[in-house]
Amino acid sequence: FYIVDKKRRTVPFFFNAVQKDFICRLEEHGTGKPYFILKGRQQGFTSLITAIQLSFAIVRKNFAGFTMADRADNTRAIFNDKARVVYERLPQELKPTERFNSVNELFFDRLNSSWRIATATGQVGRSRTLNFVHFSEVAFYECLLADLQAGIGEAITADAIWVYESTANGFNEAKELWDSGSCINLFYGWWLSEEYRVDATELPQSDDPWLKERIKVLVDMDLDVQQIAWYCQKYESYIDKTLIRQEYPITPEEAFISSGKSIFDVGRINNRMAQVCRYTPRRGDFTYSKIATPIFGEGGVMVETEWTITDIEFIEDPSGAIAIHEEPLVKRDAEGRITHKAPYVLGGDTAGEHGGEDYFTAKVICNLDGRTVATYRKQREDDDLYGEQMYCLGSYYNDALIGIETNYSRVPTRTLEQLSYPNLYRREKVDRMYKEVLNVHGFETTKKIRNDIIGDLVKLMRDDPSLECDMQTLKEMTTFVKKENGRQEALAGQHDDLVMALAIAHFISGQQDHNYIPVKNEDEGIIAKLFGGGEEESDGGIDW
Repeated sequence: FYIVDKKRRTVPFFFNAVQKDFICRLEEHGTGKPYFILKGRQQGFTSLITAIQLSFAIVRKNFAGFTMADRADNTRAIFNDKARVVYERLPQELKPTERFNSVNELFFDRLNSSWRIATATGQVGRSRTLNFVHFSEVAFYECLLADLQAGIGEAITADAIWVYESTANGFNEAKELWDSGSCINLFYGWWLSEEYRVDATELPQSDDPWLKERIKVLVDMDLDVQQIAWYCQKYESYIDKTLIRQEYPITPEEAFISSGKSIFDVGRINNRMAQVCRYTPRRGDFTYSKIATPIFGEGGVMVETEWTITDIEFIEDPSGAIAIHEEPLVKRDAEGRITHKAPYVLGGDTAGEHGGEDYFTAKVICNLDGRTVATYRKQREDDDLYGEQMYCLGSYYNDALIGIETNYSRVPTRTLEQLSYPNLYRREKVDRMYKEVLNVHGFETTKKIRNDIIGDLVKLMRDDPSLECDMQTLKEMTTFVKKENGRQEALAGQHDDLVMALAIAHFISGQQDHNYIPVKNEDEGIIAKLFGGGEEESDGGIDW
């Protein structure tokens, strides 16, 4: 095959780096699942996939390939520039006998094989048997992708190759498809294309705050000066500077620009995602023993049961609900004994009114500087079991202050109370019957409080995005918007459970120490307990 390159030269078709990688993925995974290629601009995937289909049509019997383009002009361009020109340059000996060569189809009668292209509509592809389907620039289709899949899905053979390929275009059906897990997702960053570089010997300088931060991220990604200079030139060429995140993204999340404006600084969040996507936290769940101790009253009658949790152990599991980003901090003396423990805060958000759709979440922050150190996220969890995991997670982080949202369920907080967890967040509640103010455990989210805690978190992340290191939490921030009714929440179909847990953690942190907490010597504690003294008042005698 010969193709026309970006400099309008006719050259042999040799694979570039990203094309070669896709061929490897295709050979590795076969036809078990569709492929979704999310890419930057002009990386050569349409040329590659068209060439694959054309070669299959030329050498295989009974092959039917099909490409759908987003617009009529792209349909014509793909057929003429990437198929017809390539085919017509073949030596005559390699060209099969044609029944016809129309404006949108090549059909080889002796092989009974063909390749066809059409503009995407809800009815396209029906009444055909297809062995290879290419959805070109699928994120830009004007018809519903669901309708298209329903129509063409009946025509595709069981061993067919499906390829969705596109640059991103907001939070539409293509984004839902990417997130669904039904495809083999392949993200190809622009820097993988060798031609995206210019002659430069020094890093570009800029007064643009976002670009300055982006240059630092690109340096951390080990991109060279020539690549970074090219990126900066491309950025400066855009009137709408935000377009570069869609056209030349550095993460899949950045590529899908929100169709509603996030209340978080998406530019800074995207830069942070590019930094943390290369790091994998320690993941797993806690195991423990739950012991019931009966308490007897007068006459030996059991009056209640005291529950305790012991033997807490973190078991690593790649599919676990807990991500450990940083181990708990302590200070030790010369003999290795712990003298001080760092203070931590745990904010929790229950699954709420949406049941199985929402997640039980928790965020643990270090109260020395506000950094996230652990994340919990699990769907379809029993409320009491979630509470027990929170007991273990809080204990693991030096008896962290725990505040769990109680709007939809008090069970997790009540579970912590029953287990006598030593450090629970307290809030004031007015008892209208007895006309008194009570201190109760748990965090209640009112409309005003919700706006306050979210506003505080937006400011924190704007000032220092490095406080957050969990990719899923950062993703939620990019889709957290202010809707027309004024409510601040996730876009339809997205989640905000981690954002709310993090906002709660930062809000309740005022009830926790902000400095290392001294650890009492165990011997001193025993003496104080047996003989009085310490912080409690004593008459000086032995309190047996």
